[in-house]
Amino acid sequence: MRSTLYQRGALMDNLLRRPSGIYVARLTIPARLRPIVGSREFVASTGTRCRTMAKLIACEFLAGWRRKLWEIERLQLSNALMNYDSILKLVDGSPALRAGSYLPISQAATAMGLDVADLLREAADGHLALYYRFIAKQGYTARFSDFDPDDPELGTVVVPTRSNRPEGSRIVRASGVYRVPRGETGAIAARLLTGKHADVISLEVIGGEAQSVEFVPDDVLRLEVDQVELSCSELELRRQHMASLVSQASLAAARQAQRATTNELLDSTPQRAKAPLSKVLDDFCRSHLPQVLASEKDIERMRNGIALLIEFEGDLSIGTVNAERLRHFRDVHLARMPANENRVRSQYGTKSMTESIGAVSGSEWPRMSADERDMRMKWIARMFRWAHAEKWIADDPCTGLRKESVLTKAERTRVQSERPTREEFTEQELHRIFSANWFLTGTGEKTKAGTYRTFQPFHYWLPLLGLCTGARINELAQLYLDDIRQDGAVWYIDINRKTPDKSLKNDWSERKVPLHSCLIELGFAEWCDELRAAGFPRFFPELSWNSTNRYAKDPIRVMSQYLERLGMPRNGTKVFHSFRHGINNALQKRTSMPDWMRKRFMGHEPGSGVNERHYLSDATPVEMSLHLEAIKMPLSHVMKFHSAQGVEAVRDALRRKNGGRGTGEILGHA
Repeated sequence: MRSTLYQRGALMDNLLRRPSGIYVARLTIPARLRPIVGSREFVASTGTRCRTMAKLIACEFLAGWRRKLWEIERLQLSNALMNYDSILKLVDGSPALRAGSYLPISQAATAMGLDVADLLREAADGHLALYYRFIAKQGYTARFSDFDPDDPELGTVVVPTRSNRPEGSRIVRASGVYRVPRGETGAIAARLLTGKHADVISLEVIGGEAQSVEFVPDDVLRLEVDQVELSCSELELRRQHMASLVSQASLAAARQAQRATTNELLDSTPQRAKAPLSKVLDDFCRSHLPQVLASEKDIERMRNGIALLIEFEGDLSIGTVNAERLRHFRDVHLARMPANENRVRSQYGTKSMTESIGAVSGSEWPRMSADERDMRMKWIARMFRWAHAEKWIADDPCTGLRKESVLTKAERTRVQSERPTREEFTEQELHRIFSANWFLTGTGEKTKAGTYRTFQPFHYWLPLLGLCTGARINELAQLYLDDIRQDGAVWYIDINRKTPDKSLKNDWSERKVPLHSCLIELGFAEWCDELRAAGFPRFFPELSWNSTNRYAKDPIRVMSQYLERLGMPRNGTKVFHSFRHGINNALQKRTSMPDWMRKRFMGHEPGSGVNERHYLSDATPVEMSLHLEAIKMPLSHVMKFHSAQGVEAVRDALRRKNGGRGTGEILGHA
């Protein structure tokens, strides 16, 4: 089948063909400027019936009209149509603009003290480029010169789909920022100004100017205003120019209003609310957090996250912090922070988040994830909620932010649509997973030195438990031997958080999960006895604890590398969690287990009704086991575990982790 061909060229929504055949150029005037211009639109005849010639003439008309509207805007700006706060933002600038990188257009507008529409008009006039951020988007790259010409006079080309891509092109998965084609920026910005979306066929690869490299996504990009990003360096240049247009009288009035507002706020603030944020944070971490967090590392992590507010907004009096200030921190500063900032410090020698942002500015270093940013805002909200309860402040400034996200609705929709969906393993994939040497022999191979350096017992037992229980990787990694029990003839695991080194997703995650009889046949009970006899309290004593992933750090890394070696896609679709999808689907489709019982087996809420949530008792492991045993596990070729060699492998692992200082188990922080 012949693929669809897309034409990339100027959007000519502003060109109208009259019945006579003559083309007319038109441009709608923004409502706020119509009283000044005295008209609703600009209209001019191109005087030609030739569409190609009409495009050229219309472009000249449109450029002149937009220049005229800009001059009018500039005059209105100097006459102080902006409020005082906007004037000061424009004149004083923002650290966000001087740090480089890119900002979503809404955050850029906040940093500039302008409206989103103002920035779109700047782009329409050719003063700003438009950018879009992809997350693992499939497509191909090619040189612009490799596309077939469409209209040589206008320089437009035909951009084919992937199946008909030019010779020499490369199929890629694009992540990062790409530029809207410069020749289309004005027309696209003008379309976005009208509230419409713009279809974009290809985007320019940043840094590929020498050969004009284009990225063509598999699907036409439906560009919405909220998805646009702008260059901080380009914004800073425009800010400096626009600031020069602000009259001295307007600036002086803005400064005076700022001083009056600050003095009024301080005069009306109770004495305790004048305390700096740093003092409140110290008290919060000293008197409150130890009551709710067991680990000193967790307390320190929360302290450091909240301290970012002080680093970027200043050590303000807590009573002067309002919702607008918190939104500014969230939308301007937090949005620019790099992921894994501790690695930035290690690699670049930076000593603060401000320095780290500058160090990775303009690079491909990923930004902090939306989940991590949301977590820091929740920490800040938690401190202000405590401060309000402790009478530091009369009102909690976070109240209005609690249902807001660090992402706009359009960004949330895009991230959700581009996030890969986890899938269960196929029968063939399960066979490959359970065909490793330790599954076929029941033990690992020793090195020439006589140690189990490449094998630990969790390599064997974690995948098996994941397959047969569907439990999350952290739930299994943190199991104690006391959590493994019998109900009559049925063995089960008690997933709980009875010790402070454990963590669960939510309250419904606490449950008792029966073990499939195939695990017992493979030596599960004997392995537990061997561990007890060796003096170990946990089922996986070789795993060490950290504050981020608890005991699951090594299993996550090892499983990811193992699946990659087996040739499985590393796009998030096939991970340890795929075991969970598999058992859930098997219980639903291949057994008669009731829906509420299956949900509790998986650690989910049994239902939304009052009866399910409050009055329905959990099924016993014996009751659930009757349904679980109906599933035949694909493990007939897996050999029984050699417990004695397993204990030896555990001790080898602990000697390495303890730096040769014995084989004591590394327990999590109490």
